[in-house]
Amino acid sequence: MRVRAFRGAAAVGVGLALAFVRAAGAEEPPAERILLRMQTLPSPIATGIGPQVSRMIVREFVALYPQYDLVAFTFPGLEGMSMDQGPLMAIATGVPPHALYVNFRQSSTYINHGFLVPLEHLLARVLSDDPRVRETDAGGGWLADPAPAEVERALGLLRERVVDAAWRVVYRAADTDREGVPRGEHVWALPYRHLVRALLYRRDVFNEAGLDPNRPPRDWNELLAYSRRIRELPGKFGFMYATGPAVSWSTYSFMVSNGVRYMEQDADGRWRAAFNTPEAAEAIYYLLRLTREPFETSDGRTLTGAAFAPLGGVREMNLRWDRGEIGMQFAYLSFEEGIDINPALVGVAPTPGPVRGHGASELNCMMLGVFSGATPAQQIGVMRYLWFLTGERAEEIRTRAYVDAGHGTILDPDTLERFGYSDIVRQIPADWRETVQETFRAGVPEPYGRNTQLIYHYVSDPINWALERPELLQLPEEEALRRIRRQLDETAARVDRFMLGELSPREWRVRRTVGGLTLLLIVAVFVTTITWVWRAFSRQEQTLGERPAFRKTRFAYLMVLPGLALILFVAYLPLVLGVPLALFDYQLVLESRFVGLDNFATILYDARFWASLGRTFYYVLLVVGLGFWPPILVAILLDEVPTQTLKYVFRTIFYLPTVVSGIIMVFLWRQFYEPSESGFLNQVLLSVNRLGPVGGTALKLLLLVSWLSLVGFIFSCAVRLKELSWPVRAAVGAFALALLGATLWPLVRSFRGPDELVIAAQGLDAAAVSGWRGLGAYLASFFGPFNLRPLGWIEDPGMAMISVVIPMVWASAGPGCIIYLAALKTVPEDLVEAATIDGAGIIQRISYITLPRVKFLILIQLMGATIGAFQGGTNFIMVMTGGGPSGATRTLGIDIFQRAWVELGFSTGAAMGWVLGAIVIVLTCQQLRRMSRATFRTAAQAEAEKAAGR
Repeated sequence: MRVRAFRGAAAVGVGLALAFVRAAGAEEPPAERILLRMQTLPSPIATGIGPQVSRMIVREFVALYPQYDLVAFTFPGLEGMSMDQGPLMAIATGVPPHALYVNFRQSSTYINHGFLVPLEHLLARVLSDDPRVRETDAGGGWLADPAPAEVERALGLLRERVVDAAWRVVYRAADTDREGVPRGEHVWALPYRHLVRALLYRRDVFNEAGLDPNRPPRDWNELLAYSRRIRELPGKFGFMYATGPAVSWSTYSFMVSNGVRYMEQDADGRWRAAFNTPEAAEAIYYLLRLTREPFETSDGRTLTGAAFAPLGGVREMNLRWDRGEIGMQFAYLSFEEGIDINPALVGVAPTPGPVRGHGASELNCMMLGVFSGATPAQQIGVMRYLWFLTGERAEEIRTRAYVDAGHGTILDPDTLERFGYSDIVRQIPADWRETVQETFRAGVPEPYGRNTQLIYHYVSDPINWALERPELLQLPEEEALRRIRRQLDETAARVDRFMLGELSPREWRVRRTVGGLTLLLIVAVFVTTITWVWRAFSRQEQTLGERPAFRKTRFAYLMVLPGLALILFVAYLPLVLGVPLALFDYQLVLESRFVGLDNFATILYDARFWASLGRTFYYVLLVVGLGFWPPILVAILLDEVPTQTLKYVFRTIFYLPTVVSGIIMVFLWRQFYEPSESGFLNQVLLSVNRLGPVGGTALKLLLLVSWLSLVGFIFSCAVRLKELSWPVRAAVGAFALALLGATLWPLVRSFRGPDELVIAAQGLDAAAVSGWRGLGAYLASFFGPFNLRPLGWIEDPGMAMISVVIPMVWASAGPGCIIYLAALKTVPEDLVEAATIDGAGIIQRISYITLPRVKFLILIQLMGATIGAFQGGTNFIMVMTGGGPSGATRTLGIDIFQRAWVELGFSTGAAMGWVLGAIVIVLTCQQLRRMSRATFRTAAQAEAEKAAGR
């Protein structure tokens, strides 16, 4: 069965990108021109030397081949995912880039999904003397193929333009056979820039710490010693790297310098996890020492850790580096990529290696490939551009432009010599030249095997596990390494089983059986709930008496018809078309095949799916628990305002967040959540540290009393509100007890004492840190000044979810109260006045008059809020955190999006959508069933019934 991607509208921004041609003074394009959408072309408004050089190369190419219009590929992308997600969504919507950007990590995925064309065959067509190999027949196929000798010659020419370490990445065989592509190894992409990871160090910080600014660390021991010397300086750190889901990437140089490879091919050509080695455990243990190990300074102080390792925090990391608060870090470098480096301030050195061996570092490349869905003419055009971009003429243009701009000292010395700039070669800093050349020699490619787009997320888990357990440093080194190695083994097993699909036939049979039963259960849930609702509304119709004649309601049906047609087209038609996806292995380019229950069998045994489902329930609990009640409270408070003027004022204030644009709200709260000390919320939080012992103690006790009073009030509502049904009262009481348990749990833990691992690791006396002594120490913490530190907010996995929910609660409280304000108008004023005269307070009036009369609306809204929480929130979470950090906010909706548009698992995402749909439809049917019991009356009908004594 052939499933083709839906072809949508034209590419975004085509007219703007034509500036590349018009800026060169070219004439208006003729009627017959070939459009090439190219990734990596600079924006027309970019003014740096790099974009200027790129535009010069494009103008030269267009002058040589005037039949081509080069257009910068543009597509909306999400922060942190645009490189992967943007092109994939563009391919699915029919506006793909014809020149596709390829990196090592995604290369295998692009190859095996049929996105790329073998370049040696295209280059043979471009260089061939036979024009027929570049022409097409009436059906769009090639008129002739190049001769084998021409293909072999093209392969040799491509080999000359690729460094040895990158050749095995670009020249390999696909895992699956493709129609029209010969079996065997092919060149799939062509590097146009090489990148290496090197060590940058601040010479000024070295000077301040008393270190030689011309002698960077050569091995791990020296790096640790240098970092600790720098850490002794106030407000400075010796080294810097990012933790969270990117920690395995930011510390990859440590891994490869110790001989670690994340993935390797076995003798059968199958890719397997290779990071569960003693060398990997040693590298992680070294990171733990660098980041968490206490050490004594030269003046007798004790400091903890010499490295700055935030959870993400790229902006804060860059800011600290620019301010000279960081001594060393790893960074990508290449000739042409060192423009912002001032050699007088920043030194460059190879990656330090372990004491017993030689260092190595990561090698990466910026590459372009030809999209297989492009027309033959477009494929030829892209291949011509790639060959020109990596050729001698483009190199000459690039070299001359950089030299004229005063940046010749960051170019390749051999290239400068070749084009006659020998005087510039003598000005190149020695450390810069030697570092880049040495790293090219000993560079290790970024992971590039099967499904490696996810390998960093997997390898980050054991690294983060170790970094979160500084007590490992108190154990004997052999025992700490053994525990780290055990985590590596467990993670490697998950990679082999779930990411690489290494399952036995028996395991597949068991999983397919479970998947089939789950599918039957989902179908049964759909059928049962729909039948249940149908019967509920049928009984309601019977109680209303005889159905009115069609001629009396035909105009009503006619008015409903446009809206019904729109809903069917926008909502139900995509749903029906998407249902079969869960039973196929859907491909955007290649032929999709029927796989039956395999997608359900995969997700049911996927720990990531269950974790996402659990986070979805957690998100729903937070949204409903924190966001459902404020609109009710606000509506009641606004209704109790004594004067009409104040009512208008307060209603305006509470409704104002509605008029704030969603984008503005996101940027506003992301600024609030800045994790550094300069963040707004952190500034407010840290201000309490200045209160002193008396003020700090008073505020602590006030907060404790206020919290316990709130818990008591919630529990009293469950006891006193007898108008509510017993399930609702039980739920409210259970919620209050849960809050009380969470409050008392630290008290219980202090009585039990620390974990056995902490006691053993730190050599503590168990009797001194547990029992009544431990309890006394905990209670003593309520007295004295605050000692708070900046919080990570959305960059802290423990706080990220609630930090995402808080802005939603803030924005929805005002608009959500409108419907409750309308409902409160139905409460008889004479009844409220009578209760007031009888001495009822506001709590009694709300409990026994107001809430019982809007109870039905509250229950309906509660069910609707729960359904909305399951369905919604994906967009807001996506722009706030993208599902991070470390997957802490990756709900099921985010997971479905990432699997489909980042990992190309469209069918797996569809199967997950079935599960989410089953949950939502049960809740929806429950809501419809409750609504079927409602009787809606106009105000006149209500007054008539009241007068009749009903």
